[in-house]
This record gives sequence, structure tokens and C-alpha cells, in this order.
Amino acid sequence: MGNSGTNAMIQGNTAEQIFLFTLPIMAGNFLQQLYSTVDGIVVGQFVSESALAAVGTCTPVTLLYIALALGLSTGSGIIIAQYFGAGLREDLREAVSTDLILLTSLGLVFAVVGALITWPLMKYLLGVPAAELPAAVLYLRIYCVGLIFQFVYNIAAAILRALGDSKATLYFLLVSSCMNTGLDLVFVIVLHAGVAGAAWATVISQAASAIVSVIYMFKRYEILRFTPKELTFSKEKCSLSLKMGIPTTLQQCVISMGNIFLQRLVNSFGEAAMAGYTAGTRLESFLVIPPIGFSVGYSTFTGQNLGAGRMDRVKKGYGTTRKMSFFLTLGLVALAVLFRRPLVSLFGVSGESLNTGIAYLLYSAPCFLLFSLYQTSIGVLQGAGDVMWTMFFSLSSLAARVVISYPLATVTGFLALPYSMLIAWIYVTIAAYARYKRGKWKEKAVVKNGQAAE
Repeated sequence: MGNSGTNAMIQGNTAEQIFLFTLPIMAGNFLQQLYSTVDGIVVGQFVSESALAAVGTCTPVTLLYIALALGLSTGSGIIIAQYFGAGLREDLREAVSTDLILLTSLGLVFAVVGALITWPLMKYLLGVPAAELPAAVLYLRIYCVGLIFQFVYNIAAAILRALGDSKATLYFLLVSSCMNTGLDLVFVIVLHAGVAGAAWATVISQAASAIVSVIYMFKRYEILRFTPKELTFSKEKCSLSLKMGIPTTLQQCVISMGNIFLQRLVNSFGEAAMAGYTAGTRLESFLVIPPIGFSVGYSTFTGQNLGAGRMDRVKKGYGTTRKMSFFLTLGLVALAVLFRRPLVSLFGVSGESLNTGIAYLLYSAPCFLLFSLYQTSIGVLQGAGDVMWTMFFSLSSLAARVVISYPLATVTGFLALPYSMLIAWIYVTIAAYARYKRGKWKEKAVVKNGQAAE
């Protein structure tokens, strides 16, 4: 195969390569955020504030399922990117085959289990009020049907990104996002299907995205074409992917569990807080797009260049990525703060709910400037395979936020949520940068100087 493919990032202008590779990832993340945002707007505008609160309270759980799919796929992508950078064709094919089988199987398992545990999860863990409980359970059970498609899409996207193809997934998400919006309008407004209609719109759109991405992957890249007999499962490659993916998955899952406890705190403030918080966090989700996008892009860049033995490019990319991520995030934060009232109003909230959403966005938005700096450090650590430390940073910052928010709420009320975010992210930004400067992550690569590590 060689490492001179058109999608390799081991030579050329560093800043240009990272930016152009990351741009489709950010656009794709934007389209993914539209799924939940459009659901929220349509439900809030055309069903009720109570329905918006019900859908919103499901968010931490849906993020938990996304974390499982994304975390395991990320581990696979780290390995595949390093094999690709080193030109190890057979190792790459074996890893791709193994990961496709693994993630598809796990998606099916979580779809079944997720549907079975929805009611106790909503009632006892999240403490959803009785008025919102039936709608919340209905929405989440239908959402779980689509988990197998979510897992398949994420592994296909991770494989394509590892090979340097970040544009294709953008096109798939563009189609599915438009489909989701159209189906939302039909199911909720025309057919009056309520929260169930919004959930089915998401499931159908995810299925379309997963199917198209797999077909593209097989047709576009000869190295990724498998006959049924060629689809093999390697215990060694599975173990390696899980070694890289489980820490990231645990990190993301604990983050989601922490968000569940934060959502429980929000629920304790009543329906107005739930609806306002839902609107605020839906908007807030767009602020993570540059930090996460550049982190994923720089992670792939790091993996390929470490595999090719180009440490000079990895170090040069760090400063460049921090600057691009920070200033793009700054622009979005400014827009969110300046136009917070009309943006929150899009979700059909008014009165106390509107004021709560506005206040939350005003105080939380600036925190994402810190998040942009933190995520660049996470990008280089993940790309090198230093996943235990990335897990530690995420878990400890989240633990700090949860521990701080509950007692702080007795003093500041609802604003304990953005205040605790600020404190936790100051800590983790400094800690992750210190880990980068120490340089121990360089020893974690699976592939070094074109050779698989022993």
C-alpha cells in the first residue's frame, strides 16, 4: 500500500492539511448536532414545553449511547491510522474487518438492552417528574432501535477518517440531516406523532447514514473491499482496538453518567428549568464543534505522522491547531452571547424557561474557550495512544464538576451548572497541557518509525 496515498498527511503544509482535513469533520459535527436541535425546536414549537422538557431529559442517556459507539470507534481509528501511516496493508485490512464485526455486534446488543432498561433509567436514575415520564420513556425506547445504525456509522466514519477521508462522512451526514429535518416536520406537524415522531425521524435518518457510509467505504477503497469469506475476526486486533478504545469509551461513558447526575440536579428545579436547560444545552452543543473537530483531526494527523516517524510535524501541528481551534471557538462564543435571547426563543420557550435558558448560555458559552485549548492536548495524546491519561483528565474534571455543582446549587441555584463547568475546565486544561509538555505520550505509539511495536 505504501504511505504515499493521496489521503496521507505525512508531508506538506501542516496548518493547511490539518484545517482542510478538520473542516469536513466540523461540518459533519454541525449536521449531527442538528439532529437533536431540530428535534428540540420542532417539539418545543409544535408540541409543548412539557414535551421539550421530556425530550431534553433524555439527552444525557442518548449521549451515553453515542459515547459507547464513538469511544470504541476512536480506539479502532487510532490503530488503523497508524497502520496506514506505516504502510502495513495486511494489518490494516485485518483490523478493519475485525472492527466492523465487533461494532456491529455491540450495536445490536445495546439496542436490545437499551430498550429494556429505559423505564427504570428514566424513573429512578434521572428522577424524571411524573408529568414528563411517559413521553421521555417513549422517546428513548424508539431512539434505542437505531443504536445498531449508530454503531455501524461511527466505525465506518472512524475507518474513513483514519485513511484521511473526512469529506465523505460529511456528505452522508448532510443527506441524513436533511432527511431528519423533513421527517421531523412530517411526523410531528403533519401526522401529529409528537415525541414518538421526532424519535422515529432520528432513527430512520441514522439508518440511511449508516447504510450509505458502508456502501461508499467498500466501493471507494479497494483495500476495504471484503467478500463474506474475507471478513475475519482477529482476537489480537480486537484486543488492540479495545485496549485503545475502552479507556476512551469509559471516559466518554463516565462523562455521560456525570451529565445524568447534572440532569438530575436540573430536574430538581422543575419543568421551567428543564425546558430552559434543554434549549441552552442544545445551543451550547454547537460551541464544541471547533474544539472536538480539531481534536479529532489533529489526532488522525498525529497517528499518521507517528507511524511514519515524523515527530517534527506532530509538534509543529500542536501550536497551529491550538490557534485555529481557539479563534474559531471565540467567534461562535461571541455570536452565542450576543444573540442568546432570539436563539433560545427558537425552542418555543417563554417566561421563566426563556430566562433560564438565556442565563445558562450567557455563563456557559465563554467556558468553551478553555475547552478548545484542552481538546488540542487531548488530540495529540489520543493520536499517540496515550489513552489512559486522556481518560483520567476527563473523569477527574467531570468528578470535580459534579461534586462542586450540588453544594454550589444551595448558594447560586441553577447557575451552579456553568460555574462548576468553569472551575473544572480551568483545572483540566492546565493538567492536559502539562502532560503534553512532559512528552511521555511519545512512548505509547502502536507503530513507530514504520514498524509495528512489539
